[in-house]
Amino acid sequence: MLGGGSVRTLSALVAVMLVAAACGGDAEGDRAADGAPGTAPGEESMREDGSAAPRSSTRGAPGEPEPSEPPPAPTAEPPEPPDSPGSPEAPEPPDSSGSPEAPEPPDSSGSPDAPEPPDSSGSPETPEPPEPPDSPDSPDSPESAGASTAPAPHDAAQVAADSPDASGSGGGAEASSPTEPTGERPDAAAGLEFAGCGQDYLCGTLTVPLDHDDPGGASLELAVGMIPAGDPDRRIGYLLVNPGGPGGGMSDFLNAGAGLSSRLLDRFDVVGWDPRGVGGSVPSRCQAEARELFLVDPAPDSPSEQAELAASARAVAEACAANLGDAVGHIGTIDTVRDMDAIRRALAADTISYLGFSYGTMLGLLYAEMFGEHLRAAVLDGVVDPSLTATEATVGQTIGFTRTIDDMFAWCRAEPTCAVSGDPAEAYERLLARLDAEPLRDLTDRVVLDPARGILATVLASYSSDLWPFYFIGLAAAIDGDGTMFGRLGEAYIELADLGAFISIGCADSGAAARAGLDALGRQLVEVAGDFGWASLMSIRPCEYWPVTAGTLPTGAVAAPAAPPILVLGNRGDNATPYEWATSVAGQLRSGVLVSYDGTEHTSYGTSDCVSATVDDYLVEGIVPAGGVDCPAEPG
Repeated sequence: MLGGGSVRTLSALVAVMLVAAACGGDAEGDRAADGAPGTAPGEESMREDGSAAPRSSTRGAPGEPEPSEPPPAPTAEPPEPPDSPGSPEAPEPPDSSGSPEAPEPPDSSGSPDAPEPPDSSGSPETPEPPEPPDSPDSPDSPESAGASTAPAPHDAAQVAADSPDASGSGGGAEASSPTEPTGERPDAAAGLEFAGCGQDYLCGTLTVPLDHDDPGGASLELAVGMIPAGDPDRRIGYLLVNPGGPGGGMSDFLNAGAGLSSRLLDRFDVVGWDPRGVGGSVPSRCQAEARELFLVDPAPDSPSEQAELAASARAVAEACAANLGDAVGHIGTIDTVRDMDAIRRALAADTISYLGFSYGTMLGLLYAEMFGEHLRAAVLDGVVDPSLTATEATVGQTIGFTRTIDDMFAWCRAEPTCAVSGDPAEAYERLLARLDAEPLRDLTDRVVLDPARGILATVLASYSSDLWPFYFIGLAAAIDGDGTMFGRLGEAYIELADLGAFISIGCADSGAAARAGLDALGRQLVEVAGDFGWASLMSIRPCEYWPVTAGTLPTGAVAAPAAPPILVLGNRGDNATPYEWATSVAGQLRSGVLVSYDGTEHTSYGTSDCVSATVDDYLVEGIVPAGGVDCPAEPG
């Protein structure tokens, strides 16, 4: 599914598209292609000399008003996993029989990460000494067979030591005096240099082994980007960020300041990258075929529709694999995790901090397990549970989506201004039945709304309550015969991420899927979600034709014993990464600290002042909340 970062950085785009559709306009010409050079709202471009021009996060600092007209749409995660060249010295990932990647239809989607204590042999980056806190200024493939409320975040907290200890229940670490940051950036002795590239960040390229177990063999290049610290004299170190996915790239994400507060942008060099299979790092280049797959009826009820679905799934797998070439067996999540450590080494940093959204949490968890001694701090927002099998993760996520969609319909029933009268769920089901018989077309006879677009519109709206009023306006119009706005919302879901990369990485993690296993999983999904369950299977279907049999993603609980305290953020209203996953992961980690939020979005940072303040205090000052934090719902 879409990663938190992806949805966040492209939320304004969705709003513009919906408004344009409602007004009878066409926003296609106003939409910049993903990864195209541009300046995010509220930001200025990187200066030609490579220095950072003044900028601010597009979401605004927590506590500052968000744009009210129109409300922003959610952004995910972006969506998307990079791999990293690691040296053989790194411990191998835990053994596994399944592939716990978070199932998300588009956006190349999800995963966790956890930090490990700094290496005592180097000079790790350390948090600054405590100071008065500022106010915060943001499919998995099936197996082939088949907190107590805390006061304000600043209360009852302790400052993390260099190698802090905390229990899974959120106990704080003994305080020690963190060293004052020097503001000096280490020389990138391992060959990663940055320069201006027409974006709002600096660009660089890192050469890594195609196969980390064969460092002397073939190699590939990773596209890496950096937003230099806005206050270099008070620079803490590097903050590696990932928007989610799998398949989320760095361009839109970094151009939007990675959704970070100005406080974090001032104190860290923020580093992003295109994971393998994405953007400038061995791209899969099969988005066109993936788009066609997602526009096929996910619940075929005739032999011709079933044949169309199978042919489309095969076309995606063949196009992705052909474009990836020799890299087809080396684009999985584990490859990306090892790439992350290669990036750290190329930055000449003994330790790094990490912030991952959605699928990016899986990357963070596995990094913490394998390279925890090189983590200064880590935040996981919208957590994927690595202990789940592929089937368990797919079913759990489908239940999460269904639960949020039910909440969306309940909101409409209780909201006097909702555009749909009567029972909205029944109206939606009647519309889908009509569309199955006869799609809605525009004046040129082009299909603008069919069952696939209708389902995708509902999936995307479930990512944020900010979209709900627009969703029901579009639904009401479609019921009256105008499917333009509702169809545009469904297509927006497809455009928010690189679905080809999403599918490729998912199939690499799981390996080829058997038809019997897919059919069994489909029946299980229908039991918990009705026909919507078939839609949850769309991004997995190409794995039946994937050329690599064995998957590479480990399944099993992650304890990350060497990691420092890790903040695990769980949103009780999260659709794509259910809150239960966050509580499970916080308990698995030796040093997990649960931060809960009563929200109605996918991920929490940047949507809750309480969550954002807790995260910023932890990353900047090293403050670990004692006993965890429970953040209440906040007015929109």
